[in-house]
Amino acid sequence: MKARPLLAGDRSLLKLDIDKGCERPTLLMLCRRLRRAGYAIKWLSECISPSGKGWHIILDVKPSPVTPQEVVALQAVLGSDPAREACNLARANLLPRMSAYARDRWNVFYK
Repeated sequence: MKARPLLAGDRSLLKLDIDKGCERPTLLMLCRRLRRAGYAIKWLSECISPSGKGWHIILDVKPSPVTPQEVVALQAVLGSDPAREACNLARANLLPRMSAYARDRWNVFYK
């Protein structure tokens, strides 16, 4: 059986992109969805996105996600932009073939 790659440092952080017109998740909703998936929030930070038309939410959870695909799944479950998460999943699946520069930037907020 192949060992699962561990995500180090901030690569395991969940980054939610909530667009204008979409329901901004409440702390209660985030906690409930994470609990159902077997996780809990360690800390959370949020700010208005640079466009001023949505929210960027960053969460650290326990246990830490182990694979990029796990990060993408959790972000999608928590309500992040579905188009962003579809692109993130495609990038996560290509990580072994990406440059080190791209591997460090597969899950970023875009302006």
